[in-house]
Amino acid sequence: MRFKVFVLCCCLLLVSACATKGAAVKPNNGGLSENISKIINGKHDRIDELLAFIESYSNLAPDAQKKVYATTNQALTENKGNLVLRTKLAIMLALPTSRLRDPARAQTLLQDLLHEDTLESQESSLLGLLYEYAQEDVRQQQKARDDAKKLESAQQKYEALLQKHEALEQKLNELKNIEKTMTERNKQ
Repeated sequence: MRFKVFVLCCCLLLVSACATKGAAVKPNNGGLSENISKIINGKHDRIDELLAFIESYSNLAPDAQKKVYATTNQALTENKGNLVLRTKLAIMLALPTSRLRDPARAQTLLQDLLHEDTLESQESSLLGLLYEYAQEDVRQQQKARDDAKKLESAQQKYEALLQKHEALEQKLNELKNIEKTMTERNKQ
């Protein structure tokens, strides 16, 4: 369900990017409009590349996902400032379909990326959406751990009460046996 919502949001971002792309470029001067168009298309190419990456990475087998992750990590060690590689790494760690999913680390990477000045609004929106998803996932995991601890504590309390109950029942049976032997003695 979450993945479907995520894909829907990505599609909406893509549609809004297409809608703003057409409205932003109005030819008024041949050379100037071509330069503006190239700049805008370059930025949209980056968001299109990220959306295509999300789709293709989600459909990969676990071994292929590991290879893409390793390749991206290797390329990132060579070029630590590469925004696209950093974004792809964060995506791999945030996607629910990723076998290398690590929402806490993804949240940190996405937070760093959101502070970048070079992001366009669509990229910022996509990364913000991923950040919120990772943040919620971390919250849910913490809640699950807390619930598991509470359950374990309740289980331990239950077992302790059960042991006390058994001990009291044993003492009651001993008292009944004593009473029975006393009654039998009195009859003789």
